[in-house]
Amino acid sequence: MLDNIQHTTYNGKMIRTQVYIPDDLYSQAQLAAQVRGVNFSTILRRGLEKEVGKVKKTKKGRLFGNLAGALKYGPKDLSTRVNDIYK
Repeated sequence: MLDNIQHTTYNGKMIRTQVYIPDDLYSQAQLAAQVRGVNFSTILRRGLEKEVGKVKKTKKGRLFGNLAGALKYGPKDLSTRVNDIYK
């Protein structure tokens, strides 16, 4: 059953979720939305996009960088013997 709230399409597909935020942050976000002439959801999405963008920038190009050197044990020549191992 659909609710009777008018929804705005954002890039065609969205997930509805709930979050718990402090009262003062909620009030500040409501005020920011009113000042900018957008809805509360837009303020939340913009904030999330900024934070997720920070993570993407710090991790970009280092997808497996944290795994390098993680294996301290095992054969040192594993990459050159992979065909021998999986016969």
